[in-house]
Amino acid sequence: MMPLDQFALATLFVIALVGTPGPANMAIMATAANYGFRQTLVLWTGTIVGFLAVYLVTTTGLMGVLQALPGVWMALRILCLGYILYLAFLIATATPGAKKLDKAPGFIKGLFVHPLNPKAYAMQITGIAQFVTPERYVSDAIVLALIFVFVGGALNLTWGAFGAILGRTTGHAPWLIWVNRLMALLMVVSTAASLFMH
Repeated sequence: MMPLDQFALATLFVIALVGTPGPANMAIMATAANYGFRQTLVLWTGTIVGFLAVYLVTTTGLMGVLQALPGVWMALRILCLGYILYLAFLIATATPGAKKLDKAPGFIKGLFVHPLNPKAYAMQITGIAQFVTPERYVSDAIVLALIFVFVGGALNLTWGAFGAILGRTTGHAPWLIWVNRLMALLMVVSTAASLFMH
């Protein structure tokens, strides 16, 4: 089993990387601000499942295969940017206070946030390289996945809670439109930075 000190460092690693603004956190926060926290849980569940799908690809070595095929890797990166731009557009054009349940981004939109986000791959590859040892590969990989899901998931929901508070306290305030646009911009900037760095 993963030693306690390694577990603690892995937890700090996840807190540092998942707690910062990124496509998933900004999408969750914006959804909560515009549609309420409960609706955000559906999107959040999708992001968790999508993250685990990426983790499976990363831990089984398929990521190395993808990176060895430059055309496929480039296509994935282009798809990523396109999808994040689409989500950013939805957030930027959301009407504050319009809590129509059928218009909130749902499970499927959340499902594709991480598979089309280079930050997720980079974060997981770095985490696996640092905290998963060859002698305990499977058990360490499972523990790291659990840290990502429980600690990272709680951080995502914290962004959602903040968004819900923001939505409740501002209601239809015109400046919430600018908050949405700022969140959309942060999504695009963080994704673009990941694309150019990796």
